[in-house]
Amino acid sequence: MPSRAKRIMLTLCGALASAGVIVSAVPGPAQAASSAPDGITTVALAQSKTDKQKVVDWWTPDRLKHASSYTPRTSSGGGATPRPSSTATTSAATPAAALAGSATSSASGKASALNGVVPPKAAPKSLTSRNVNLPPTVGKVFFRIGDAEYWCSASSLHSPRYGNLVATAGHCAYDVKQAKPVEYWVFIPAYTGDGATPYGIYVGHTLHLNERYAATGDFDFDYAFVTVHHGYRWDLDKNTDGTPKKDPKGMPVYKVVDTGRLESNVGGQGFAWNRGHVVAAYAFGYPAGPHPDGTRPYTGRRMESCLTRATSKISTQKWELDGGVLFGKCAFTAGASGGPWLIKYSGVKRLGYLNGVNSLTWDLNGDGKYDGISSPYFNTATYQVYAYAIRQKTD
Repeated sequence: MPSRAKRIMLTLCGALASAGVIVSAVPGPAQAASSAPDGITTVALAQSKTDKQKVVDWWTPDRLKHASSYTPRTSSGGGATPRPSSTATTSAATPAAALAGSATSSASGKASALNGVVPPKAAPKSLTSRNVNLPPTVGKVFFRIGDAEYWCSASSLHSPRYGNLVATAGHCAYDVKQAKPVEYWVFIPAYTGDGATPYGIYVGHTLHLNERYAATGDFDFDYAFVTVHHGYRWDLDKNTDGTPKKDPKGMPVYKVVDTGRLESNVGGQGFAWNRGHVVAAYAFGYPAGPHPDGTRPYTGRRMESCLTRATSKISTQKWELDGGVLFGKCAFTAGASGGPWLIKYSGVKRLGYLNGVNSLTWDLNGDGKYDGISSPYFNTATYQVYAYAIRQKTD
C-alpha cells in the first residue's frame, strides 16, 4: 500500500532566499549580508540587546502556556490536510552526497567527515529533571508566525567552544513561503506542561540552515542549528519584607533572572553524521496534534519517546524527500517536529549522538493513524552547517 506522508509543520512553497542573507526575525530593519560559506544560509533572529529584550518581554509565563503546536499550510496557502492528495509546487532536489572520504575539520579540530562524531557534553551541574531517563537537553521551541504562537521540539547540541547551540527541524525556525525566519524564537529545555522552565529560557541569536532548504524547502535538508543567548527565567518578585509583589490589578509581578549558558545547565548531545540509513535510535519530542482519523493521543504537556532497532531508507517525491531515513512504529504527531534522534543513547547519562530530527510523519499502512516518522539523512552537508554554527560566539 502506498505510504502516506504529512509534514509535521512547514510552509510548502518555492520562494527563494539567497545564501548568506541575514534577515531580522524581530520587527525592524533588515541586517547586512553575512559571510557564510557556499551552501549555508545564516539568518539573524534577535542579535542585539534591544531585539533580545523584545523577545523576553513577549514570552510571558501566560503566553507560553497558551501556545499551540503548529499546523502546516499548503503551497496555495490553504489549510493542511493529512491525505496524500495534498500537493506541493516546490521542485524536487537531490540530497548532498555523503562524502565519507573527505576531511572537513570542525572548529574544535577534533572531528572530521572521516570519523563522523563529535562527543556529547554532560552538564556540570546536578540535574533535577522529573523525567528520569529522558534527556533534559530536549525541550520546546516557541515562536510566532503572523498573529499566533506555536511550538516545536528541539535539543541542546554540544558546541565545543561556546555551549550555545540548539538543533531542530528547518521548518521549526524558517518560513520558506515568506522567505524569512519565524519571529520571537526561544528554546526551553526540559519543558513541562505546567509552564515550568527549570533550566531557563534561551532566546535565539542566529539561525543556520542548508542553502537548499532556505531556497526551496527541500526536506532532504530539513534541519537547523540555532545559536542562543544566555538563558533567563521568570521569578516572582518580592517586597523588602519578603512578601510577593503585586501590580495595581493585584497580579503577581515577575522579574528576569539570568541562568547562564545553555550547556552549563543541561549539557549538549553529541553529533554524528555519515552513519548510514540503518541505525538503532531513540526519538524524542512533544507531540500534540491529531492523527489523520482525528484521534489525539498526546497533549504536548510532556516529553515522549520512541525506540527502533533499525531505521531504513525512504523517499517520496511528493514531499521533496529523496534520501530520507524512516523510523518505523512511532506514532508521533504535530508538535514533535524538530525533536532529536539519538544513537548510542545512555538512559543513565541521558546523552547520545544526534543523528536526525523529526521531520515528516507517515501513515504507512493507511489506517488513519501515523505509525512512522522520518528525518533528513545527516551527511557531510549537515556537518558543514553544524561546523559553521559552532564558531559563533554569543553573549
